[in-house]
Amino acid sequence: MLPAIAVNLRLSALFESAGVDLTPNQLLCAMLIDESPDGRVSTGQIARQLSVSPPAATALVNRLVTAGLLARSRGEDRRVVWVSLTERGQAVVDGLRQGLATRISSVIGSMDRSAQEALVEALHQVAAFAHEIAAGDEPATGIPA
Repeated sequence: MLPAIAVNLRLSALFESAGVDLTPNQLLCAMLIDESPDGRVSTGQIARQLSVSPPAATALVNRLVTAGLLARSRGEDRRVVWVSLTERGQAVVDGLRQGLATRISSVIGSMDRSAQEALVEALHQVAAFAHEIAAGDEPATGIPA
């Protein structure tokens, strides 16, 4: 269902309009950094959050640094390398979020009120399910794991 939604919302065209050639994992990486409380994450955190190997996370970060979207810095512990968005990276993430919000608002705006309410309730349930998975808890779905 999610791939069909992505295709129908023409998300690939939205990514192209941002003026950068981002893979889904590169986009997720940038958004992960944007959502972090202090605006920076380690490559280890990126690897864990995106379920990729540490070398894959490093390659992902390298590509985004080369594109001018991310910057690296060292922490007090010299072994830790922090990654944060550059101004250009923040502009790209903001533009993608705004474009996505506009497309979703258009779709939701065309729905009747009961369909909107049902969608919001379903999304709350999906968000709760995703939160349980992220926390390592067993989802309360009644479906055996």
